Amino acid sequence: MKRTLTTLAKIILFTLGFLSALYIFVPWREAGKFAMSVAQSQLQRRGMRLNYSDVLGEDGGFTVNNLTLSGMADISLSSITIKPQMMTSILSLAPVCRIDFKGGNVRLGQRMNFGDGGFLLTAGREILLEELRTNGEFSLDGYMTVDTSAMKIGEADAKLSVPETFSQNMSMIQNFLPLVQEGGTWYLRRKR
Repeated sequence: MKRTLTTLAKIILFTLGFLSALYIFVPWREAGKFAMSVAQSQLQRRGMRLNYSDVLGEDGGFTVNNLTLSGMADISLSSITIKPQMMTSILSLAPVCRIDFKGGNVRLGQRMNFGDGGFLLTAGREILLEELRTNGEFSLDGYMTVDTSAMKIGEADAKLSVPETFSQNMSMIQNFLPLVQEGGTWYLRRKR
């Protein structure tokens, strides 16, 4: 029994060492280019268009510059940095990455700045966005899940702030998103 546990511990340590070395020596620029190519083709199948100017390797991840996503809403970012979280991914048995962005804008009838922010993304049967935060005139703070098969919000609890000039449009958007107004504050909220 003791010999089996020692062998198992050695296998686990070897595997963790191998994965750590792989993580350290990944050519992040090429990995980023491949990931963006896959994202472009997947989004195109859903009727959305993804464009960007270049991909740069970062320590433990990659940065994509001048990203635009066009679909029901148009989103643009000056830069977005994606860093896979190796240990968290192993422990949760699902891909997890930290995503931070700068210079965000969204066009929903009118252009609104959502500034800088980020979130922790876990991709399982559905996509979980935790620690979601933005700091612009259009801001979001909370979490949500996205059902990828139906492309709709599964569960959410996030505070939403919009510019005064856009607030009259919120009641129309309630037809598409689970929005609730409480005391003058909007929330993106759905429970299961």
